[in-house]
Amino acid sequence: MPPTVSISQQLYSLSPLGTIIASKLGMDDKNQNGTIDPDAGEGYEEFKEKYGDADIGFAANGVTFGAANNVLEEPEIVNHYYINIRFKEPEVTEAIENEISSYVYANNIPLVWQDDEQGTVMNAVNSVLGEGWNEQEVSDDEAVRMFRRTMGGLGIRGLTNSEPHDTGYNTLPELIAQKTSYCYETAQFGFWFFSQLNKNSIVLRAALTSTLLHDIVKLTDTNKPVDYFNTSAKYPGVNNRWNLLNPLHSLSEYEATLGRKENSLYHLEQAVIYNKYKLSNIGLLIKQISAQDNPDYAAIITLGEFMLDNIDIEKIMQTRNLEAASVRANLKSILLFLIKSYSSAKNNTGFERVATILQTYFPKDPQAKQFLEYYSF
Repeated sequence: MPPTVSISQQLYSLSPLGTIIASKLGMDDKNQNGTIDPDAGEGYEEFKEKYGDADIGFAANGVTFGAANNVLEEPEIVNHYYINIRFKEPEVTEAIENEISSYVYANNIPLVWQDDEQGTVMNAVNSVLGEGWNEQEVSDDEAVRMFRRTMGGLGIRGLTNSEPHDTGYNTLPELIAQKTSYCYETAQFGFWFFSQLNKNSIVLRAALTSTLLHDIVKLTDTNKPVDYFNTSAKYPGVNNRWNLLNPLHSLSEYEATLGRKENSLYHLEQAVIYNKYKLSNIGLLIKQISAQDNPDYAAIITLGEFMLDNIDIEKIMQTRNLEAASVRANLKSILLFLIKSYSSAKNNTGFERVATILQTYFPKDPQAKQFLEYYSF
C-alpha cells in the first residue's frame, strides 16, 4: 500500500500518480495547495507554452468546474496528458508510463488499466491475435476490429443484472481469468488494448438514466467511440452526455466501489485522493468516518470545508442533468454531517456557514430543519 498520509494533507496536494504526471511535464506544486499556479515558479507558464492551454475545466458533479480560473487542477493536467500529449511526445510518454507502472507495482495499486508483471493480459491477447500484434501500425478502424476480435476470442461475457457496488469490479488480470465484464471493465480493457498500439484513447462515462451509468472508450485522434456491447445505442441523446473518465478517476471508481463493498476507510480515502472533486466520494468517506466508534470530527470538517471551497453550489443546484437529484442528495448529506460535526466541535462560525447554505438551498427540507434545530448552539 502507498505510504500513509492523512487525508487532510492529501486534499491539498496532487495525488501520487498525478504528481508523477505533473513532474514529468515540468511542473511542481511547490506551495502544496493541490494545484499548479501561475507566477509561482511551478512550471505553469512553461507547460502552457510547450503543451498548450489545459485550463479548460473538467466535469465534476454534473457541471464543469475550473475552466479558465488561472490555475491547473489535477484533472486538467491528467486529461491534457492523456488526450493531447501521450504517444505524441514519445520521450515524456515513456518516462511517465514507466514511473506510473513502477509506482503501481511497488505499492500494490489495483491494476485497473494495467497488466500485471507476469503479463497475464498480454499473454491472453497473444493467444488470440498472435505475438507481435502490438508491433504494427494500424488504422483506428483496424484497431477496433482487432479489439472486437480479441473480446470474442477470449469469450468475455457482459454483465448487466447485478449491481457493481454489491460485487465490486475486476482488475484487468481478473477480467481475463473470470471472462465476465461490466462496461467499466470493458472500457478499461479497451484503453489498455489501444495503448499497446500507441493509440490515444480515453474512457467516457454518461448517465443513461437517473440510476444507470455507462462507460465506453474513445479513440481521441479520430473521435471514434467503441461501445463493445452497444448498450448506449438504446438511449437517445446520450452522445451529448459523455464526460471524460481519465485513468486516475477510473482508479478512484474502483476504490470507491471496493470501499462500499468492504466498508473500508482505506479504500474510500484512496477514492478521494484520486478524485477529490467528486461529491459522492467525499460523502462516502465522511459517512464511514462518522460510523467509527470515536468519529474524527476534525477530519469530517476538513473534508467538508474542502468541498465547500471547491464546488459551485449554485451551479449544482441549477443543473437539470440525469444525475442532478443524486448529486444534490450527496451535497445535502455532507452538509448535515458538517452540521453535526461543527456542533460537536463547538464551532459556531462553521455551523452558521452551513446553516445559511441549508436555509438557502434546502429551505423546506424536513431533515435539514431537524438537524439545524437539534444541533443548534
